[in-house]
Amino acid sequence: MGEEPRRLTVSVSRLFAPRPGPRAGAFVRALIVAFGVTAVSAGRLDAQVPPDTVRADTLRVDTLRVDTLRVDTLRVDTLRVDSLGRPLPPDTIQQDSVSADTIFYNLPDLAERPAGGWAGGVWTWDHEAILATEALTLVDLVETVPGMIALRAGDFGTPLGVTAFGLGGGRIRVFRDGFELTPLGGASVDLSRVGLGGITRVRLERRPGEVRIDLSTFRFSDGRAYSLIEAGTGDLNTNIFRGMFANPTTLGGDIALALERLDSRGSRGNEPGFEQGTWLRYQLHREDRAGLAVDFRRMASETEAEPYAAKVTRTDLTVRGSAQLFEALTAQAYWGRSSHDVEDTRDAYLTEGGRRTQAGLLASWTRDGLTADAAWRHFGGAGLPRSDLEFSIGADRPAYGGFAAGIERAAWAGTSTSAKHVRAWTRPLLGLSLFGSWESGTYGARVGPIADVMPPLDTTPVDSMAAPDTTTGTGPGTVPAAPDFRVTNRTASRLGAQWVWKDVALSGAKLRLETDSLLPIGLQPDRSGPALSGGVRTGWEAWARVPLPILDGLHAEGSLQKWDQAWSYMPEQIYRGAIAYHRTFLESGNFELWWSVGVTGHGPMTVRQVLGDATNETGDVAGPELALVPFYQNWFGRIQIRIVTVHVFIGWNNFTVRRNLQDFPARLLPGPRAFYGIRWTMWN
Repeated sequence: MGEEPRRLTVSVSRLFAPRPGPRAGAFVRALIVAFGVTAVSAGRLDAQVPPDTVRADTLRVDTLRVDTLRVDTLRVDTLRVDSLGRPLPPDTIQQDSVSADTIFYNLPDLAERPAGGWAGGVWTWDHEAILATEALTLVDLVETVPGMIALRAGDFGTPLGVTAFGLGGGRIRVFRDGFELTPLGGASVDLSRVGLGGITRVRLERRPGEVRIDLSTFRFSDGRAYSLIEAGTGDLNTNIFRGMFANPTTLGGDIALALERLDSRGSRGNEPGFEQGTWLRYQLHREDRAGLAVDFRRMASETEAEPYAAKVTRTDLTVRGSAQLFEALTAQAYWGRSSHDVEDTRDAYLTEGGRRTQAGLLASWTRDGLTADAAWRHFGGAGLPRSDLEFSIGADRPAYGGFAAGIERAAWAGTSTSAKHVRAWTRPLLGLSLFGSWESGTYGARVGPIADVMPPLDTTPVDSMAAPDTTTGTGPGTVPAAPDFRVTNRTASRLGAQWVWKDVALSGAKLRLETDSLLPIGLQPDRSGPALSGGVRTGWEAWARVPLPILDGLHAEGSLQKWDQAWSYMPEQIYRGAIAYHRTFLESGNFELWWSVGVTGHGPMTVRQVLGDATNETGDVAGPELALVPFYQNWFGRIQIRIVTVHVFIGWNNFTVRRNLQDFPARLLPGPRAFYGIRWTMWN
């Protein structure tokens, strides 16, 4: 296309040219605001969003397309009219110009897989939906999904995980812009080191054989610089900060960066900890058809809780290229390196840590509601599959329904795993629709943390004449190497129906799970724990949303999942319910209100025995390999108000003051805690 013009000429009737401003100064001011280095200096709120009524002297034309150039926020000042209020004729138009910094591009994005909502087992939060929640961490967001269980080992800085359907290590997979966040500190990704800074879209696919979380970083929808401030505080000396700044025209491309930090003095008041992260991304573009992104993210968690490493840091560096090869076909290639660094002088952590590389090719094709995508990933280093190949196809047709199916094959050292899955749903007929899913296959998971440093040599004398160990086949004085991974076989199905009438939605499904073994979650509380024998479990789940006619915008929503028998990390029942209110006021939509009161909980849950003798606060021990954590119930409340682009929120957790909340033995969770803060988005 050649060099981009620096100014675009537009004709406007008797237009007074807008007063030029110092662009570098605006950039610096926005950067300072984004990270809270100095006091916030901002203009009036009505400069961020159009007012309730449009004034003739400030008419805005947004996202005007001129060939391949996007012109945002074209300002027409002092538009003249005659004595009857009619616009002046076109022949009185004179020239003016619009700054070229309103041009913006994004890397071509891969096609979205079919969702299906509750019926398809997929939940999605876009940027506005994330801002509308009070979630402080990714786990807070994911926990709102029916059937999901959060696994917390304490307060900020301690390990974090999630599970569903009793899934263990290797079956909770997290991706960020197509790059897989491979587990490095155990069999599962520790979500305390997966921040929300710069994340503007979250998609969760909850299947009985896998939970997949796809994170997408910020994409420009406007030609102006963008800033986001999140700040708050609360009980237990809780402090919350998350700031982001993005500029679509910087250094020949675009730049985005974010900082975040969550800290408190711990659930018992004497275990202070924090989670802190940095994100930086630079992108080059060839219009919207191709681009290159360099992405750096570092997230650290630190705690004084005795059972865990004092400080652990995860760093991910990726280089990603994306191109729209044809109108319906997009391809992406990437290379990345992830590191796991532990700062703790205790013997158990001396050899822990290291780096792993990853390279991948992704492609997606979409046309007329039909989508197909493929992914090939190659991993470097022990404890990970050598390669992973996925292919899926799906469609979402409102007139008929939708389906999604896929296959996956992974190559591990000395073996391979393969799995397949399918899900489908029908369009409503008289309000009733059917849905179902089935999957089966073998799945692999690493064992323990990566350790690239060799342990100290054992200088204990060995009898060189000793006979070989006949049980292991090893030679004199040798110890058989522990496996880097485990493999499990699982088959699962889900079949149900949903009825929708106006704003009323009722749904239920029958569940069945069969597996040969149960793997530990593989976070630090239970990593390298034993695999348990499997079996068959059956159950059902239900979800409902009913409006309450006493107040417009008020509704009740709840879910229940129940099993014939409890399993490891799968209590007999899991429930969540709330009464919630949501309405938008004013014709401009510049005032919005949310509030909710609800409860989330589950029955007693068996977990792996860890941390010494693994007895919990109640002393319940289920066997030589399992411990039983007690009944869990957390009553919560939320209020949030949006005024133009400012969100003010306040929340309460565990306001019924339950003192023995725990997900792992002897690891009490925070008691009652109130927190409050603001989220403020700004442009230019």
